[in-house]
Amino acid sequence: MSALISAFAINKRDGAGWVSKRIGEREQFKSISARNDTLISKTFWALLGSMAFPFLHPIFCRYTPILSPLLRQKGELWLNFSQTFALTTIRRNCVVVCHDLQCHCDHRFSRWVRWSERFLLKRAKRVVVLSSRDMGIVHRYYGVPIDRIENLAHLLLPGLHSFRRECLQGATSVAFLGSLARTENLEGLEWFVEKILPACPQLEVAVIGKIVPGLKIEHPQLKYLGFVEDLPAVMAKQSFMIAPLFSRAGIKIKVVESLLNDTPVLGTSSAFGGLSRPKGGWCSNRPEDWIRILNFGGTFEFSAPNFGPKQ
Repeated sequence: MSALISAFAINKRDGAGWVSKRIGEREQFKSISARNDTLISKTFWALLGSMAFPFLHPIFCRYTPILSPLLRQKGELWLNFSQTFALTTIRRNCVVVCHDLQCHCDHRFSRWVRWSERFLLKRAKRVVVLSSRDMGIVHRYYGVPIDRIENLAHLLLPGLHSFRRECLQGATSVAFLGSLARTENLEGLEWFVEKILPACPQLEVAVIGKIVPGLKIEHPQLKYLGFVEDLPAVMAKQSFMIAPLFSRAGIKIKVVESLLNDTPVLGTSSAFGGLSRPKGGWCSNRPEDWIRILNFGGTFEFSAPNFGPKQ
């Protein structure tokens, strides 16, 4: 039986929790160890990891319970999130789950990040990724043999299907999903407020997700809803979802969830990373395309992707 060490709770109410829950349902882990989501706990484990693994970039050492009995159990040990990957240096029978490849993210000492990630992924028994794009990067850029990489996209997204939707001219309400505690969400919403909203005076944006004091963008056209219990009901009231995201890391689960519910998504190229891209300006980094669709509507047409071989 396999065990899991996770930097975050697998029932966390975000995209990473959505993926972790499905992995847990498939693997039926015998034991699970997850880091407590408090500042004291995060600080303690970060300091411990930096002292135990000083040669690795700190992003890979933020939850390394080196005395955990799970490290001595037989069977596979799954390491969930990059923050746990340092444990591959003391246990070889590990399966690492890459929610985000850190080479895509903005970190200080980027060469150190890439060296550490290559070193740790090559030590793992198996590397689990969420998209064909990340599978290719792990194989070509990091040199991990293709038979040691598993792409879970086809298992995580079995219900993703093609659909077409006509969006009426002049959207009045759209949804933005994501906690502003995540830099990519905050920066994306700031871009939208600066580049798009001035040209769309009729638009109201429902911001759905954890509200963090001090990180709210004050604007009369933004309506903060926080976490909602019945997301499909809230989304049914919106014209569509917006995803102004510029981080290339991982599949954007918020986009996937919207597509699973036949909700059109107006997003950037990064928002559709690992997925098929809708045409007609719905996948664009150009503000003029966003403004045109928000003010004049258009046809959203999504073709379900081929997730590639089931490694």
